[in-house]
Amino acid sequence: MRDGADPTATPLVLLMGIGGNLDMWEPFRALLAERTGATTVAFDVPGTGGSPTPTRPISLWTHAWIAIGVADAVGLGRFDVLGFSWGGLLAQQVAANAPRRVRRMVLANTNFGLGSVPGGVEALRVLASPQRYESTRDFARAASVFGGGGVPAGEHTAARLARPPSWRGYLYQLLALAGWSSLPVLPLLRQRVLVLNGDDDRAVPIINSRIMSRLLPNAELAVVRGGGHLMLFERTPEVAVLVAGFLNRPDVSTRGR
Repeated sequence: MRDGADPTATPLVLLMGIGGNLDMWEPFRALLAERTGATTVAFDVPGTGGSPTPTRPISLWTHAWIAIGVADAVGLGRFDVLGFSWGGLLAQQVAANAPRRVRRMVLANTNFGLGSVPGGVEALRVLASPQRYESTRDFARAASVFGGGGVPAGEHTAARLARPPSWRGYLYQLLALAGWSSLPVLPLLRQRVLVLNGDDDRAVPIINSRIMSRLLPNAELAVVRGGGHLMLFERTPEVAVLVAGFLNRPDVSTRGR
């Protein structure tokens, strides 16, 4: 948990992509906090970063209760949630599990699980393995496959390589998605949602974001031209402006379409 400059701002829970650790949010997290003044909370899901690998796979539903438990542990009442890639699926489950706790949601470069349009074959092959966490060369290759044309530098890449996930933990995160889909619940989620994607994301095609933005009653879609799957960390200032603008907007009553 990192305290923000504005105690009146709604706290933000950050949910990282598969295999990632909490330190990989930098420098995106710092820029976002600067623009929103919000307290931010990030944590390592089981099997990643400093969290131990569970003895058996756990469901995404259980992962969501773990995230809510983290919010409870640091004293959060109502909060916003931002999920990237695998973390975006988790964010949807968090919002479904605790609808009164989640004020707004940002779904970045993600999909809705079973039924989603799959990415390219090479991108899916890369996503199936944690190898991209093991060397700078492997990460550079993965970044080129994911689209966007850039490789995140600095704090993000250093954190990625410093604390790779366990292979078993990575496998368990993949298994958490088996048979899971948010399609039945998307129309029931009343939170305001920013669905964010790049039009060059080869891991999660943008058609998935368009579908989600139509099914969610209070959603808006933002497309980053030329953005790839890792655009939060490749084009950090630009994306942070989009996300902060959404989170900073005054609350108004929500209405279904």
